[in-house]
Amino acid sequence: MSRQWAGLLLVSLFIGLTIAPVGRTSAQEAATGTTDALRTLATETFPTGTAAPNTPASDESPVVAWNRTADRAEQILAKAVASNGILEQLRAELADQRNQAFAIAEAGSIAAQSLKAQLDALGPAPKEGETEPAFIAEKRAALDQALAAAREPVVAARQAYSRADVLIVAIDRLIRQRFAERLFQRDPSPLNPAHWPKAASELGAFVQKVREELKADTSPFALGLATVLTLAGFVILVFQRRIFRRFETLSREHGLTLHARAYGALALTLRFFVPAVAAFLIVFAFRTLQPTSFSARFIIAITVLWPILIVTFYWLGHVIFAPTAPGRRVIDIDDRKAARAVRLCVALGFVLVAEGVIEAAGKGYVFSPETQSVATAIVVLAGSICLWRLAAILIGSGRRSGEEDGAEEPEDTGLNFPLYIGRFIEVAAVAAVLAVAVGYVEFARQALVPSILTLGVFGFAVTAHRLVQIVLAPVLGRSPQLGPVLQSFLPLTSGVVLVLALAPLLALIWGARPSDISEVWMLLTQGIEIGNTRISFGVVVVLLVIFGLGLLVTQWLQRVIRSSVLPKTRMDTGGKNAIVTGTGYIGVVLSALIAFSAAGLDLSSLAFVAGALSVGIGFGLQAIVSNFVSGIILLVERPIKVGDWIEVGGHSGIVRKIAVRATRVETFDRHEVIVPNSDIVAGAVTNMTLSSKTGRVIVPVGVAYGSDLEKTRQILLKAAEDNPMIMAYPAPFVLFMGLGDSSLDFELRGYLYDVTNILTARSDLLFTIYAALNEAGIEIPFPQRDLHLRGAEDLVKAIAALDKEGGKENSSKSEG
Repeated sequence: MSRQWAGLLLVSLFIGLTIAPVGRTSAQEAATGTTDALRTLATETFPTGTAAPNTPASDESPVVAWNRTADRAEQILAKAVASNGILEQLRAELADQRNQAFAIAEAGSIAAQSLKAQLDALGPAPKEGETEPAFIAEKRAALDQALAAAREPVVAARQAYSRADVLIVAIDRLIRQRFAERLFQRDPSPLNPAHWPKAASELGAFVQKVREELKADTSPFALGLATVLTLAGFVILVFQRRIFRRFETLSREHGLTLHARAYGALALTLRFFVPAVAAFLIVFAFRTLQPTSFSARFIIAITVLWPILIVTFYWLGHVIFAPTAPGRRVIDIDDRKAARAVRLCVALGFVLVAEGVIEAAGKGYVFSPETQSVATAIVVLAGSICLWRLAAILIGSGRRSGEEDGAEEPEDTGLNFPLYIGRFIEVAAVAAVLAVAVGYVEFARQALVPSILTLGVFGFAVTAHRLVQIVLAPVLGRSPQLGPVLQSFLPLTSGVVLVLALAPLLALIWGARPSDISEVWMLLTQGIEIGNTRISFGVVVVLLVIFGLGLLVTQWLQRVIRSSVLPKTRMDTGGKNAIVTGTGYIGVVLSALIAFSAAGLDLSSLAFVAGALSVGIGFGLQAIVSNFVSGIILLVERPIKVGDWIEVGGHSGIVRKIAVRATRVETFDRHEVIVPNSDIVAGAVTNMTLSSKTGRVIVPVGVAYGSDLEKTRQILLKAAEDNPMIMAYPAPFVLFMGLGDSSLDFELRGYLYDVTNILTARSDLLFTIYAALNEAGIEIPFPQRDLHLRGAEDLVKAIAALDKEGGKENSSKSEG
């Protein structure tokens, strides 16, 4: 697995340090050897006889050196003619001095702290019109004078820090302004055919010049050695495929076994190291030439660079697309498209080489704007075509995976990155072509080169993300309880870590300067000041770590109390839960206080934050705070506890948990009801098991009129006495409740040992009573109703009359 990490480190170093987009930072200007410009500006700013800016006298204080550097920076910024390289160097000096001043200001003075403590010991100064003993007043005046002298270096350091910070902001603004002007500077359009002959002539003259310089500077022996080494490197590149194919064949023959993975890993590793050896031979070959001319040195540097680029993009293409190993392919495409994608990756490497050659050539040879536009247009067009074709492959992969995900739940959670990356580089390719066509050469470079490098960073990120999951998923899955949870969080966690790690690299690729990255890091480390408290990244880390450790200790203590201490007591379940929950509350509060103290945060200086929170609590958080306080009241007073049977808000069930905000009640239908704690404290709650679990059961029974009442009473009492869930004392009894419409109504009442069994007890009693009444011949009546109709005789006479009339009509018809 080390092959991916080795490649990642190598290419990250290559991207960050050697292939930064041209023209976007001032670091490139600083690397071109602008010694003459530095010397000229130094002579203008510091006339002969003045001390060198960076060599302060040994006996001068740091404040004098800081002020001198600040004065020099103000003069340079006022002229606004210094190159970006000089401005970057000056900014580095100011940043270093700013850090020194910050350290002194934060550390303060030990003498000042001691004097302040002595002043505090004297007590508060007397108010206006009051006096104090003469010796105390004399001592206070002396300490005040000494304290002012001791604080002077700290005050000077704070002033130097503020001044340096202002100058650094001004330098950054000037450099960004120049970059923006260069980015949107319009050069001659390369589409004008009148510029082509001039460009061809200048490029031919440059090639001839380089050839002559190489011929004049290179000895025959060095040239012969370079030729032999170069040929050896190309021979290795030509015959490397035989080695790779052998191991890849072995990997396919072994299927999904461990040996197959080992052979595949070895093949992929060799795909990087074998071309790297060839590239090293070619690099060493050109290093032996040792030219002395300015332009030849730049051409040699680019020639040294191109094998590294080609090898890197070649290896990256095989890692991501794996044309000969579909099982290791990161992007879901077929073998033909995978092979084409690898060729496009190598082509993009050549595009970067060509861009580097053009940029390096411009350092040693003055080209006309027309020639620069034409040469850049050729490179931009080639790179845009490669990006467009690679984007088509990525977009096709993204659509295919999206269709598959629609039919079935995807295995890997996450966004459809191939589709998004494909769309992005499509837009970048079109923007680069359009920009160079109308003459915005620098804008076209910024659209093309960073897009290629971003594509490479994306490839490394995907590879590293997949490698982390392959390596760590089996390790995290060993725990049967936490394994699935940790594995589910692994993709997100590794993705966040990769984004944070690659964010500075992407910022450098897209135009950020190294000083911008250091400025962000300084902001994280030094933090921001709120009131009298400085909050930095380190303070936040210490705060979170200490608080997290406090929570872990609290949970461990809760487990110890729950499993080892409370089982030895006679407390009920509710009391035990109250102690465990209260321990958790106390632990959280103590953890927060200790974390704030360890982080060095002065809570008194954050009083205004507490005031703002109180206003928020008074309005938006009132219900939450009310529930929280109610939860504490429930734990202290314990009107209900876990396991109680309660009725609240129309719901009846068993209390399962009393949390910070609400209480969870499980009904007898196995439904979970979440009741806010404030409703329980402020409302009416029926607790059937508060003081004890005993409770009364009532069974209504009705018998028919004329039944033997005393016998019925004995049967009911006998059923209660024979039931083991009914208490003997208080003894069960029978009440004659009334004369009903259809029955004589009785009620059997008794007390249960456990009221939670009331439904079971009532059911058993009804079974027993029904059987006993049937056996005794006592009828259990059902409702009976007598229906009386008024005027029924008249209705009968009317019906009879209708029948007679109907009979007469029938007889007359038959006679006729």
